[in-house]
Amino acid sequence: MLEIKNLVSGYGDIVVLHQLSLHVNQGEIVGILGANGVGKTTLLKTISGLLKTREGTITYSEREIQNISPYKELGLGIAHVPQGRHIFSKMTVLENLQISLDNARKKLNEKQRLEYVLSLFPELKDRLNQAGGTLSGGEQQMLAISRALIADPTLILLDEPSMGLAPIVVQNVFQAIKRISDSGTTILLVEQNAVAALDIVKRLYVMDMGRIVYESQQIDEKELEKIKEVYLGMDVS
Repeated sequence: MLEIKNLVSGYGDIVVLHQLSLHVNQGEIVGILGANGVGKTTLLKTISGLLKTREGTITYSEREIQNISPYKELGLGIAHVPQGRHIFSKMTVLENLQISLDNARKKLNEKQRLEYVLSLFPELKDRLNQAGGTLSGGEQQMLAISRALIADPTLILLDEPSMGLAPIVVQNVFQAIKRISDSGTTILLVEQNAVAALDIVKRLYVMDMGRIVYESQQIDEKELEKIKEVYLGMDVS
């Protein structure tokens, strides 16, 4: 579904991604793990068109999409949930969701899509008429994911969905991400929270200094211990 080859990208004169390659198959949850500052967010911004590709190709459903606009990518079925949520704080929860419906790639049944996202995040049901900026951090993250999901994307790019959330909220959010995947939506998940991510991903890549330094095709118990200890610096003793 998504294939990236020899990608080079960055900011101004600074190159962040160096000849990076990866792929995501339809229906997978693929994780990208790594410390802060290794280029994970830059990767998602480049995929979604917020940053220009300097070299390499990004192919989605057999179409090269590097350097097309984020709006056009949304029309292809790619939704980006950015780090920091970026909801419309003065608009209500319902208005945040309706904006995505208005910009969806195809005409959707508003009632059905709303019922679907509220089944994943029932906490939002009693908040529909509440301003987004008054929600808790966890509720804002749920809204950010719902805003992307309600437009019925085929691929969701999730950037650090656990950031700043209490452990119980992280658990709830990641359970919802798993259910989204089970419904057929493909997910590319960027995370620093390795424990949460490793519970749901089918395959993963580890990034360091703008490069892929490790790729796991199948995560068994032995592989999991190696990933935690060698690549993520976690004490597994």
